[in-house]
Amino acid sequence: MNDSLEQVKDLIESNKLDEAQQLIHKSLDLDSSAEALYFYLGQIYYRQQKWGEAINAYHKVLELNPDHKEAQSNIEMAKNILGYFTPDMFNP
Repeated sequence: MNDSLEQVKDLIESNKLDEAQQLIHKSLDLDSSAEALYFYLGQIYYRQQKWGEAINAYHKVLELNPDHKEAQSNIEMAKNILGYFTPDMFNP
């Protein structure tokens, strides 16, 4: 399992997000409680600006480990991005 985590991490750092995502899904089929895999999946979705999927992945991390600070923080950041708007854009 640790080898696949390192491989996922390397793929994410190399910006090979699709390959990393495929490896994560393959690994999750073998171990559906893999907290780190869900976290990395959230990281991929976050980088792809797929905010809803990122939030869902981070929530899965929190189901497995309610004290995961980075997942909590990333959920808040994604929610802030989704909730951001500039009123000046509507009042020229």
